Amino acid sequence: MFSNRRMNVAVLGGAFDPVHKDHLTVAKTCLDRGLCDEVWFMPSPDRWDKALNASPEDRFAMLELAMEGDPRLVLSDMEINKGDFRGSYVFLCELRENFPDVNFRLLTGADTYEGIPHWRDPLHFFGTNYNGHLLLRDFELIVFARKGYGKPDEEQHNAHGYAPLHWVGPESGFDGKYSSTEIRRSLLKNRNVRPEGLEPSVYDYIIDHDLYRG
Repeated sequence: MFSNRRMNVAVLGGAFDPVHKDHLTVAKTCLDRGLCDEVWFMPSPDRWDKALNASPEDRFAMLELAMEGDPRLVLSDMEINKGDFRGSYVFLCELRENFPDVNFRLLTGADTYEGIPHWRDPLHFFGTNYNGHLLLRDFELIVFARKGYGKPDEEQHNAHGYAPLHWVGPESGFDGKYSSTEIRRSLLKNRNVRPEGLEPSVYDYIIDHDLYRG
């Protein structure tokens, strides 16, 4: 029999500066638990809200190396090619318009969840033109555990009339422990030792291209 079920795609955006093992582990955990059929990795272009250390081209290349071998992990340069960083809500709306048969779910960390209502389009940064509440209303979330941050209150989330929230934490087999910031700090201290959170191929790329020297 043919199924009319729409494909569920988890969108994992961010700087990936650099990509680390938790990015890959949480994506595969979501896939294995049936929360999505594919995970689309969407590295951002240069951004107004944070200073990035590696170029979009280098960050994309490191993702290519890290994701090699699993067809369920899809790397896209759509957001990089847009040039201007417009934020998650604008980009998700564009994805939904371009892929109407796909149900997109935003895959994001527990460290960012509380701040989502204050997200906005950088073109309207000044003032109170927020669009994060629209994202919460219009798109399902998959929130994953981050060290030092608790699980979102799903009852409160639902009471706001937001779209469903799915949690991926230790009880799901995922306990996030790595961060790109800590990996960069580790490389500054000693470039001769590969940080635990880096795939060997990504570490080799960093060394070969002389990245993250401060």
